[in-house]
Amino acid sequence: MKIFNPDYAVDLLQALIWQYDNAPRLQKLIQQKQDWYNRNNTEFWTDWLNNVFNINTANDFGLTVWGKLLRVERTYTVNGETYSLDTEQYRLLLKGRLLYLSMNGSVPEINSYLHLLFSARGRAYVIDNQDMTIRYVLEFRPTESEQVVLLNTKVLPRPAGVGYQINVIPPKTVFGFRGQNLSTFNHGTFWNRKDISGN
Repeated sequence: MKIFNPDYAVDLLQALIWQYDNAPRLQKLIQQKQDWYNRNNTEFWTDWLNNVFNINTANDFGLTVWGKLLRVERTYTVNGETYSLDTEQYRLLLKGRLLYLSMNGSVPEINSYLHLLFSARGRAYVIDNQDMTIRYVLEFRPTESEQVVLLNTKVLPRPAGVGYQINVIPPKTVFGFRGQNLSTFNHGTFWNRKDISGN
């Protein structure tokens, strides 16, 4: 998503009024200043855009700035154990928080949100259980740190007063009798669902 198309061009020679068209020393001074801007101004703003402003490419400093703005911590203590998120996990949490602030909580919008957040990892979607609870389904295995984030932050959106649970379907899950030489019931390989607790 392109937020804006920046233009860093600065033309200082446009500041010259017609009386100084034949003032070579003044023009040389302004041209030197123009050359400095061409070298440094564009480089500074390009680096700032990539390293701070763009959350998809921001470095650790830029992510720290985003964290301050969004009030998102990088370290969490759960049951006496401290978890520190690496750069990409922290970026994921920040992107989630940023998207979360502009959502209305409907199932279609939550599904769009999950797609934007987790499409690189695997399929993720939400199911309305029709009983004031929803179920998030992740078709990839989250790391231990990601589980801490999912359970202890507001990265997963849900309407107020709605309970939730998170189901994880491990990759390459076998369901039924395929590959089991047509074994009978209680002998086939079935998906052993793993749940992450929710509220």
